[in-house]
Amino acid sequence: MVYRDYNEVKLAVITAIMILISKAKGSCVTFTSKKLAVIAGLPTQPILLTVIRDVLENLRSEGLIKRYKRTSHGVKYMVTKDSPLWIYAIKGDDERLKTPYLAPIIDEIRARVS
Repeated sequence: MVYRDYNEVKLAVITAIMILISKAKGSCVTFTSKKLAVIAGLPTQPILLTVIRDVLENLRSEGLIKRYKRTSHGVKYMVTKDSPLWIYAIKGDDERLKTPYLAPIIDEIRARVS
């Protein structure tokens, strides 16, 4: 059950963002919690979407993603080509990706994304 391990949800969210970046044709991608859940193959139950949103807010507070806009349907986030996540997905440079929030799962990110 995915709810038991927060780091597993965090890893699934990061992996889904990397997939979006790798398929990007421009210089930014936008997404919602639900879109990431679908890409990661997670259920789109409200409680899990709340956990995913918490992961996204933590990534935002560390400067890895930005909040694009808030609507009545929720919050939309954005990753631009200047983000350490984008740089890692394209070039493999994870030096700026080593933030306190991602430190516990950085090895799993490398194993999953490479």
